[in-house]
This record gives sequence, structure tokens and C-alpha cells, in this order.
Amino acid sequence: MSRISKTDRPRPSRRSVVISGAGAAAALIARPGLALSQGKRKNVTLTINFIPRGDFAFPYLARERGYYAEHGLEVTIKHVLGNAFAFQMLSGNETHFVHADLVQMLQLQGKTPEPWLRSLAIDTDKIPLSLFFIKGNGISKPKDLEDRTIVDSPGSTTAPLLKLLAQANHFDEKKVKWKSAAANAKVAIMLQGQADAVSIYYPAFPSTAAKLPAGKELGVFNFGDYGVDIYGDGLITQERLWREQPSLVRAFVQATVKGAKDSYADPAAAADAITKYHPEINRALAVKEMEIQRDANVGRNKLGLGYHDPAKMEATYHAVTDLIGQPIGRPVSDFYTNDALKS
Repeated sequence: MSRISKTDRPRPSRRSVVISGAGAAAALIARPGLALSQGKRKNVTLTINFIPRGDFAFPYLARERGYYAEHGLEVTIKHVLGNAFAFQMLSGNETHFVHADLVQMLQLQGKTPEPWLRSLAIDTDKIPLSLFFIKGNGISKPKDLEDRTIVDSPGSTTAPLLKLLAQANHFDEKKVKWKSAAANAKVAIMLQGQADAVSIYYPAFPSTAAKLPAGKELGVFNFGDYGVDIYGDGLITQERLWREQPSLVRAFVQATVKGAKDSYADPAAAADAITKYHPEINRALAVKEMEIQRDANVGRNKLGLGYHDPAKMEATYHAVTDLIGQPIGRPVSDFYTNDALKS
């Protein structure tokens, strides 16, 4: 069942309040669009495309350290279970910004060109898409996935993007079998032996490994480590907001990136910031998740943290048009900007 968090206000011991179900999501979208406050601070909302986890701590740290306040912003952070819900909220004017997958953004823009969306900063330079498997079951290299079953959730882009992994590692992706399950049930299906591997983002490695029985070890094929050089997640907004409120957008993006830099320098501080609002998170795992997020970004981009490399954006674009087969009516340059990172 999909979950949308209702608030991120700190609570000493209770789990976050959530609204459950697709019907609840539709109810949220049906409400009037968000308006920017005209008071001393402007209220904006960031929606993150998965449940609270350590690699998503950087906006919490940016808020804790006053970076948003310095720019005159009051930021509310929400979490949804999947990119589809994140983009639904953005397109429905229920959030100002989303942290979400660029491949799925481009795919959506091909199907539904309006509202026009634009990536403002790269959040995950190395694509986090990964396949987890239990070692000792005959899988040690990507080619071993042939004639094996991978469990994934509906609407995922893993199956078409597997062709990139196959091309880089010389195996036949057509020999891979697929099983479908809800996003929050995939790992359990693999652990129960009903699938050989699970498609999931790399930062989930520590929490997934912790679920294994004693004596078992988790293996991973991260697409970014195995020759797939396209982008993962970005900070995304509607083009209209970028055109009409460029100063606000720049303020949000630059404060968020500052929080990311601090998080990468001090993962423990980032973990403290998010567990203050989500005490259900295991702090030790949150630190490890932020370390994975740091390694996916720091030192990888010669243009600087958060910047889009035009050639890599082009490759990401063509992954959608050529592999997924989704035509897109606008050129790739219409879907990103580096100007939000510049003062």
C-alpha cells in the first residue's frame, strides 16, 4: 500500500503519521494548488520519492542549520512511496519541488508534456539503480542473471534500462525473467526465495543486508558501477515556477546543495537531523546510507556538485527515447538548467 507522509514535525517516540492508499493520494492532488506565502518567510514544500532514509537527510540538515531560513524560506519535507506519486504531486501543484528520478521525469514528459518540468540540480550523479542478490546462490557476475528472476515494482524503468547493463557486461537481458510486486514487498519476496534478485536503489543496501539471516551475505550490481553512465535523481520543479520565481528557486536549490555538502562532510550530523523528525530510522544505518549517497556524488562531476553535465543528460535522454521507446517532443536542453546553482 502506498504511503504519503502528512507531516515532518519532530515527535519524540511515535512513528510518522501517514495517509495510506491511492485514494488518499488522489484526494491530496484534488486540493487547490499550493500558494507561496507572502510573509517574512515563504513556505515551500519538497517531496521526496521514497520513505525517510539516511540518504535523504541533506534537506533536513539544511533546515536544521538554518540555510533555508537565511534565504527567507520555510521548507516542509514530505515523503511518498515512489516516483509516480512524487510527480503526481508536482504536476497537481501539491508541492513546489520533488526529489525524483530523471529517467522517469523524461518518460513522463514524453507522455504528458504539461506541466513542463525541469531539473534544477543533480542529486545522484551515479545512477543508484541496483540489483541485490544473496551471495552463494550462483550469482557472482551480471551474466549470471541470465535465466534468473528479478522482482521489481510496477512502472519501474529497470527492465528497459537492463539493456544498458547487459551491453556493458555482455549478457542477454532477454533471458532474464521478471516478477512484479509492490515497492515495499520486493525485498521480502527475494528473501523468501521467490526471486533471485531485487531491483532497488543502492542506498538501501545497509538496511537490506541487515534483514538477511545469519551467515548470509548480500551482493549488489549497481548499474553505475557496472558501466551505465546516466543520471539518477534530481531536484525538479515546474518550469512555470522557475520562470516566475527564479530567485526563490535559486534560494531553495543553493540552500539544499549546501546541506548536501555538509551531509557528505559529516554523515553523522545528517543522520541526527533526519532522525529528529523520523525517530523510527535506525541511526547507524542512516549514517551508512548517507555515506553511500556521498560516494555517488563527491568528486564525480568536474562542473561541481549538483551541476548537470550536458553529455550525460543527453545519454539519459536517449535512454528514454531509444531504450524505453518513449518519444519526447522537446530537446533535452528544455529539461534541465545549471543556472539555479549560480548566484
